[in-house]
Amino acid sequence: MHELSLLAATLEDPGRDCLIAGGRVWSYSDVAARVRTAMASLADSGVKRGDRVALTPAVDVDSIVWLYALFELGCPAVLLHADLREREQAVILEEAQPAHRIEGRVPDSTSAQAIAQPISTPAEQTLVVAYTSGSSGTPRGARLSRRAFIASEAAHASNLGWLPDDRWLLCMPPAHVGGLSIVTRSLIARRCIVLGPGPFDPRAVSRQMAEDRATILSVVPTMLRRLLRLEDPVWTPRPKLRAVLVGGAAFPLSLRVKAKERGIPTLATYGCTEACSQVTTQRPRQSGGPGSGEVLPGAEVRIEDDEIQIRGDVLMDGYLGEDRSAEPWTPDGWFRTGDFGSILSDGQLWVGGRLDDLIVTGGENVAPQEVEAWLETVPGIVSACVFSLPHADWGEEVVAALVIDSAGYSAQRLGARLEQGLAPYKRPKRICVLDALPLNRSGKVDRVAVEALCGGKLTRISAL
Repeated sequence: MHELSLLAATLEDPGRDCLIAGGRVWSYSDVAARVRTAMASLADSGVKRGDRVALTPAVDVDSIVWLYALFELGCPAVLLHADLREREQAVILEEAQPAHRIEGRVPDSTSAQAIAQPISTPAEQTLVVAYTSGSSGTPRGARLSRRAFIASEAAHASNLGWLPDDRWLLCMPPAHVGGLSIVTRSLIARRCIVLGPGPFDPRAVSRQMAEDRATILSVVPTMLRRLLRLEDPVWTPRPKLRAVLVGGAAFPLSLRVKAKERGIPTLATYGCTEACSQVTTQRPRQSGGPGSGEVLPGAEVRIEDDEIQIRGDVLMDGYLGEDRSAEPWTPDGWFRTGDFGSILSDGQLWVGGRLDDLIVTGGENVAPQEVEAWLETVPGIVSACVFSLPHADWGEEVVAALVIDSAGYSAQRLGARLEQGLAPYKRPKRICVLDALPLNRSGKVDRVAVEALCGGKLTRISAL
């Protein structure tokens, strides 16, 4: 098992490719020189070993270097997303109380003496504090240890393995654990990261996949959908591309089928910030099929009262200022994800969505993701978001917001298809057509924003 240390990796193989950005290939030795300067700069600013340090990492060389420097110094990185407004940042900074905040590029030089050798850091030490609002809307800082990230890399390696020339394209911000885990896994495995465009640009990503010979890509479903809209031959399977990991939001079966038809090797994943990103991942033989994969080593999954609960080495130590005796831990030490699901007959996890998104209409439970996935198989419907509104008789009424292709969409045809494909209680009774579904900063559909946009625009489906 390799250390989570850039300087240690450099001692092992200084000439190995580490980063590719803007056409330039950075060796581990090249990056190490910048990391040493960053470490000295932090010392110049009064940062001491173990101090929390806040930063807003982007998909660029300087951000990766700052992260590596904090890893070396044993300083927990407090991750701030670039989209956070000043008020939102203030809430996080007030709780985290970082000793320093990194702003700007890594300096070219510094007066402090650069550190030449790696510093041993205990595996149980916090590596990052990653904030997640969950369903409560209140930011909570998940304390993720070095051990958890090492376990996460081992889990990935056990499923997909590593090839000597693997290059992982990073196009998700490292402020999210999904992006950060690409940085940590590649470092532990001594592999190369290809820095993608920021913000996400499907054409640029497709071009980089070919030019920089990336072998692994991680995306949320929205990104994959945009890639698949590119005209052939722009987005076709690259000879070296062996896996596209898709997670972070519902991954409709219709989208999986489209990807498979194009020869794109997608692997559905399930995880959360509190578990270093991945808990389950499909195996290559399951590509394109239903489910979110089997449980990876380092994690355990159980279903209690329909809720997905997890435990294992990949889990956080707790939220900042809290221990594992607080909510959302069970008395016997399992983490309550707030998602509902089940284990399929082939051992894969099926994820139904958030428990608090579950619609109860006339005493029947409706999973929005199931209805959304079905709607997206209807000709002319590009994407869908299902939510509920109060109903005097049924308690809640199922409603759908749709993004449509006007050339192939017919409201009358939709009504007929609904009668054929969904049980009456699952069928949307009213619809709203939008130009696009608003996303939150994690790339997931923002259901609250969708509901607000649909106000006054809802049309009752006459066939129902």
